[in-house]
Order: sequence, then structure tokens, then C-alpha cells
Amino acid sequence: MSLAKYKAVIYDWDGTLSNSEDWVVEAHNQVRRAFDLPLWTKDDIFSSSSLSTRELYPQIYGDKAERAMQILFDFTTENNLSSAIPYDGAEDLLKYIQSQNIPQAVVSNKRHEPLNQVIEHLNWQGYFETAIGAGFCGKDKPAADPLMKALELMKDDLTPKDILYVGDTETDLACAKNAGCDAAFIQSDRQRPDLIEKYNPVFHCMSIEELYSALDETQAA
Repeated sequence: MSLAKYKAVIYDWDGTLSNSEDWVVEAHNQVRRAFDLPLWTKDDIFSSSSLSTRELYPQIYGDKAERAMQILFDFTTENNLSSAIPYDGAEDLLKYIQSQNIPQAVVSNKRHEPLNQVIEHLNWQGYFETAIGAGFCGKDKPAADPLMKALELMKDDLTPKDILYVGDTETDLACAKNAGCDAAFIQSDRQRPDLIEKYNPVFHCMSIEELYSALDETQAA
């Protein structure tokens, strides 16, 4: 895989750069416990829907959605920094892309303020020109809005075709498709040929470390 055609790289956060999937599951299960409902698994959260939490919760919790969101937000606020768990190779990749003078950003469905808090906690803010989380725009991923907002806020005059978006869920792949940019798909703990066939990402691998290795090998060649 080559970076030659791209003028910027934008990343999802949870499950892409940060190994925080278990934390996300626990956050949602705080809500499930509060309503005495069966707990969710990773597949329930990451594999069954491409909707944002803002869209999904009203469908699941109905008139209790506002309370459910508040429980989720309270957990996030109280436990946010414990979600800052970089994947092996994540910072190596960020350093490598930065060394190529390619701008980087984050577009995540983690809430905007907690997202920026964990980035600052890791002292990674120097890698990103902007970091946009849920609630910052009128719509969250899979809508194109936050990705397009990132392009607007980045320094260069960028179009979607200039961007590689790196993510690990169908929400990320759908966001990239809706915005009209290429996607690199991190499959994490299991292969997803169904999503690869559906969205045709330009690159797919099992980890952010594997993506870094592929880019590094290309540069060395």
C-alpha cells in the first residue's frame, strides 16, 4: 500500500488507534445494567449496526433514551482516561506519517471533549491538526459530516479524494463511503470478508501495527 496519492490521513479512535473496545463495551453495559437488560458483547456493539449512539439509543431505549445517554456520558466522564490504551504500533505509525509531512486528524464517535482529553493524556495532540468527536457536528458517523468538518479545519485545501480514512467498524467504512474518500480497514480480532466485499476498502489488515508495517515496507522499497 502506498501513501503517494493521499494528502492527509484521518483515523477513527476506539478500536483503531486505542485498544479500548472492552472499555466501550463496559460503558454501554452500564446502561444495560441500569435498565436490568441483558449485557452486550463486542459483536452486539461493533458488528450489528453502523448507527451512531445518538441514532441507536432512541431505537433501543425509546422514551428512556435521554436517561440512557446520560448514564453513558457519566461513565465516560468518570472513567475516560482509563480508555487511553494505545495499540502496539499506533504511535510508530503516527510518527511515520508525520515524518512524510502528511497531515493527520481523528474523527471518532467517542464524545468530542473526552476524545480530546485522552489524546492530550497520551501527549499525542502534536500528531493531529484536529480531532472531532461525537456531538461536534449535527450528525455523527456514519454520516459524512464529521469527516467533512475535519477537512475544513485542517490546514491544507483538501478534498475527500485526497484522504485515507482508517477505521475498524462498518460505521467507519460507511462514513468514508458517504464522504467519498478511500478507507483502510482494521479488522481487529476477526476477519470481515462481508464488509470488505460491501465497501471495497483500498487496504485491509488485522491491526494498526500491520498497517504501519505495510506502509514502512512500501517506503523502503
